[in-house]
Amino acid sequence: MKFDLSKESINYVKINYLDNDNFAHYTKAAVRFIGELEFLVSTKSEEALNIPAPQEVELGIACDNGLYKAKTVLKKVEFEEPYILFTMRKPEEMEYQQNREYFRVKLQENINITYVKEEQEHSLSALTYDLSAKGVRIELDNEIDFPEEVILSLFLQNKIIEVKAKYVRTDNDDNIKKASFQFVDLKEPDLDYISQICFKIQLEERRKNLL
Repeated sequence: MKFDLSKESINYVKINYLDNDNFAHYTKAAVRFIGELEFLVSTKSEEALNIPAPQEVELGIACDNGLYKAKTVLKKVEFEEPYILFTMRKPEEMEYQQNREYFRVKLQENINITYVKEEQEHSLSALTYDLSAKGVRIELDNEIDFPEEVILSLFLQNKIIEVKAKYVRTDNDDNIKKASFQFVDLKEPDLDYISQICFKIQLEERRKNLL
């Protein structure tokens, strides 16, 4: 894939490099500039890193629409307190990585749980505690004896996702009752939508940590 991304679309860059002793390391950095030939990124550091240049490095580029990998040449490393600046040759080709990570993110959104118990249908409104593309945990005021199968209606931003789910367990860590559910037969577009929300939230958190 041709490198046609803008500075605004890149959330962070992960640089895999070798130090002067030929040991492998990585660092995460924010983009400062993308030119026709060069790619400048920076990361905070209290002291200069032990990095020889030039050398070939591998990049992981986290963007709004997914993850990319590329190889390029690290041309120069400069220390500009409190930042380390990396000047690299702009990658000509990038490999897109399928963005379907099943990481879990904290997210509070409305959710309805519908289930049948003793031949009666019950409905409960609650808030999500966290979410992944595999399942969700919800906050409970009182412990509820859920059956194995329920129907979830997730209100995510501008979309309502209805999905069958399997009740897993209820825990009480952090003094918060949370019921865990695993999605069953989640539709492909809905899985992609949830994955993208989780991915963006994780990138926002990582980006904050770089500032």
